[in-house]
Amino acid sequence: MKIFVSIVSYRDPLLHQTLRNMMEMQSQLTKITYGIFEQTDYADSLEAKYPDLAQNKNVRYKRIDAKFSDGVGWARHLNSIQVTDEEFYYQVDSHMLFDKNWDRYLISDFKLGMEQHQTDRIIIDANCGSFRMQEDGTPWIDRHGDITVKAGYWSFHENYILGAHGEFREATTDFLHPTIHLFAGNFFTHTDWIRNVGMNPRIFFEGEEQYMTLASIAAGYKLCAPRKIHCYHLTDTHRYITKQDVNQVVSHEQLSRNRDKSKKEFQNFLDSLSDEFFEEYRKYSGVDYVNRKLENRAISRSILLPPDVVNDWEIPDRYD
Repeated sequence: MKIFVSIVSYRDPLLHQTLRNMMEMQSQLTKITYGIFEQTDYADSLEAKYPDLAQNKNVRYKRIDAKFSDGVGWARHLNSIQVTDEEFYYQVDSHMLFDKNWDRYLISDFKLGMEQHQTDRIIIDANCGSFRMQEDGTPWIDRHGDITVKAGYWSFHENYILGAHGEFREATTDFLHPTIHLFAGNFFTHTDWIRNVGMNPRIFFEGEEQYMTLASIAAGYKLCAPRKIHCYHLTDTHRYITKQDVNQVVSHEQLSRNRDKSKKEFQNFLDSLSDEFFEEYRKYSGVDYVNRKLENRAISRSILLPPDVVNDWEIPDRYD
């Protein structure tokens, strides 16, 4: 089986670590193509610093200067065009680490999802575990045992943007939990999804994951958490160099235009959906877009906390 791994990287000094780790940890039973779209100056690029990776026979590499980037949704859309005959599409962030045989776990979960839901429109998706970089430059993975993730929200923000969290729950063995939110940086499905749904290049950042979630459900996809987490994301990236508003190389005006365009595009998308769809999604998820309300079952107030802690919390019925 063939997997296309999509990695878009914006000035990320850990891209080489992510790519090398994925290659080292992949199984020998799966053919992997790594599609890289790097948005950084040449001197800092994979091509300049790690040519063995950029020129690897299993890598399809593209690069532009960072100042020309129009955001992560735009970049992921362009990178998905590099897919050819691969059967599966795996979209990840550029600062991640993986367990051995990560590819086989994903395919196995996908097959289980097909059996569980009697369709091939399956998405395997969850938040990740975490790792941090130590002072000596080596990563340290924060392992929490056998876990999966329950996705949820904590509030409606401006323009109907939802704040999303992931909570730990015990890993499963023979079934997949349904999920109500897609995390764009750990997203696995069949490549048909690119044609049936795909990334919206006009959504800059705000609304990206909500668009993916709602558009996928509208297209008949079943959203499933993996049986067990096998990937790890860099901690504390909210002010990391990969954010376009950190140590900016683009103007405030460009960022503002992109954000305004993104908000308008997301609002137009919401307007295209029927009240009947929103009611069905509310029944499924507990997220009430029409009344701008989160039911208790849709709410998460913690980021990757152990189940015994999460279950002790009292969560009110509504957050605005």
